[in-house]
Amino acid sequence: LAIRLHKYPIVLTTAFFLLGTLFKPVQTLHDAALGLALVAMAPRTVSRMGNASLVSLFAIIVPASLVVMFHWLWLETGTGNANYIFFQCLAYNVFLSIITLDYISATVKRDKALRLTEKIELQGG
Repeated sequence: LAIRLHKYPIVLTTAFFLLGTLFKPVQTLHDAALGLALVAMAPRTVSRMGNASLVSLFAIIVPASLVVMFHWLWLETGTGNANYIFFQCLAYNVFLSIITLDYISATVKRDKALRLTEKIELQGG
């Protein structure tokens, strides 16, 4: 990844930050919010992202809000179930990984299109 995207340091930083967020043992909403704000800094890459990431962006709100509710339910009232929290964290990770992988693949597609354009310009000119 670092070899292919060495021309785009902001995109590379964003990709590594999102991958690091996925593999953290304890994730917070701050990490996802910062990662998605960094994603928004590359509008040309975002325009190449597919519909799955758009659906995941709107769907990630559901497990994020349910984790907060189940956390309160478990700690305050003592009636929660650990399986609910596990599956909400699993859904959160799946949605965030879809966004991350789609962002990385859109960046690689953008880089490939730019390389082909440069190659055509060099051959034609």
